[in-house]
Parts: sequence; C-alpha cells; structure tokens
Amino acid sequence: MNKEKIIEQFHYFNIKADIDSVYGNWAVSTEGDVVNSVYPYAILAIHFKEADWLEKMKSKVWFRPESEKALEKSLKRAKELLDKSQDVDL
Repeated sequence: MNKEKIIEQFHYFNIKADIDSVYGNWAVSTEGDVVNSVYPYAILAIHFKEADWLEKMKSKVWFRPESEKALEKSLKRAKELLDKSQDVDL
C-alpha cells in the first residue's frame, strides 16, 4: 500500500491525523482511526468501542479472510493508541 493512497483515504474520511502504522490494506492513524485502502471503509476512533469490529468486518461481503490478521493487528494498535490518549486525558 502506498502512502499517497492512505492519505487520500484519510482525507476522504476527514481524518486529520498522521499515519501511525500500516498492516496489509489497513492503516491506523495517530488518533486511533482504522482505514481500509482498498474499499472505502473507516472505523473512526470515536466509534471504536461501539462494536466488535473484527466480527463486524468479517461479515462484510468484500472482506477477505486473508486480511483478518492485518485487521486484527490494526485494531490492536488503534486500541493501544486510544488507551494511551485516555491515560493522558486523566
């Protein structure tokens, strides 16, 4: 995945943060947003705790089982970032 494509997706979803990490087709912003660069889909940090995102994404028609590990790593990293930011806010 190239950096320009990730930045394009961040702009599309109005994510103003930088890229923290990339796992397969999934990119994590420094604010804990998770974005897919192949299909226009984002899990915004503000919605992170609203669902079991791994299970929800696995139910999508376009989701490929081979990308499950990458999504799992992305969600784990996003959670680390969100937990860290909550610790700072306290």
